[in-house]
Amino acid sequence: MATAKTTTGKSTTAKKAGVKSTSAKKATAKKPKLSAVKKAASNKMRPEHIQTRKKASDPKPEKIINKDIKLNDSQQKFIWEKSDPVSATNSSIYRQDIAGAIIKVSEYGQASEFGWVYALIDQDGERDDVNNVVALHWMNAKVKRKLDENWVAVVTGGRDISGLFNQKKEVKIAGNQLGKTKKTVLFQPSIVEPRKVNIKIRSAVGKK
Repeated sequence: MATAKTTTGKSTTAKKAGVKSTSAKKATAKKPKLSAVKKAASNKMRPEHIQTRKKASDPKPEKIINKDIKLNDSQQKFIWEKSDPVSATNSSIYRQDIAGAIIKVSEYGQASEFGWVYALIDQDGERDDVNNVVALHWMNAKVKRKLDENWVAVVTGGRDISGLFNQKKEVKIAGNQLGKTKKTVLFQPSIVEPRKVNIKIRSAVGKK
């Protein structure tokens, strides 16, 4: 009987030790970072996220060359600045096209996430007229459209905790939206008004 009690006591002690070691392992197990959890949840919200290069070793994006539109430096700058700025970003680096797709100045002519090209508003209009050219995300620029007719863009932009991104999403664009940019001009003529000068004629008192 004494032996049985001893054995039972040892087994009970071993069980308690096992429970303690298991709880200790659970306590020392690392919990996932809250930022990582939020990022994972955010990624689920954009299943068709346009991410052409996930790491530096991936092939560089394809280059898009449009030889039809020829612009000088000042015209290129003007067209870039016609695009709407992105809130809380440097407007000299990021802008957004008419569909809200985010474009990056350094990714001009690239088939990348923030790549963009110059596109004609009126296909039959002048190709060197800044008022007939806009900056569009390269995928939106591929969509067939006609002046003053409604069309559907295929890419729009957004922002989450990981930063800016573009995603494949249809956006309806009114036909007159692109046409409105034709009302802008590159150089505003300055109007110089004559300066009003008050001249007081003083009489020479006491002088002959």
